Amino acid sequence: AIEYLNQAIDKDAQSAAAFNMRGAAYFELKDYTNALLDYEQAIKLDASNYKPFFNRASIKMEQSNWQGAYEDCTKAIELAPKEAELYVKRGIIEAALQKADEAIHDFDKALEIDPKDTNALYNRGNIKFQSAELEDAIKDFTEAVKIDAQFAKAYYGLGLAYQKLGNSDASCMNLKQANRLGYADAKTALETYCK
Repeated sequence: AIEYLNQAIDKDAQSAAAFNMRGAAYFELKDYTNALLDYEQAIKLDASNYKPFFNRASIKMEQSNWQGAYEDCTKAIELAPKEAELYVKRGIIEAALQKADEAIHDFDKALEIDPKDTNALYNRGNIKFQSAELEDAIKDFTEAVKIDAQFAKAYYGLGLAYQKLGNSDASCMNLKQANRLGYADAKTALETYCK
């Protein structure tokens, strides 16, 4: 893909989309230095497109530059306020910055735009779980697995939430499903709670 995108950029060095796509290809290869250069060039060429800001936020997350990632996500949201995935990513960043209320607000906003956004449901459920709002966490995790029956991490969340509520049967059933779907931490949880 990079070779093809190099050719596209050679033909049109003013193509912000080509720089953004090549940045995404570099990101997949974990070549964050070149990805960052390409995203910055895409922004320089077209600062009205949210995608390079959104993508640059991913690099900053990888580098634990949470404030920089937050700023990029916020800029992306200003440019494209109807994109649910932007609110999900900013919510994840806010959770990392210990801003749980802001994160919940962004996950709510994402679900307002796309009620079937499983990542928004899972992440909101995770914050509810961490603040011991177990019934609400269970609702979000349950909704996520209704939408995507292969969502192993949400089954794992359900297993842990039911365990904290003292419902061993429901806990073990969900942990077994998470394990069947290949979620790595489920095996340890099964050995701990479901002997």
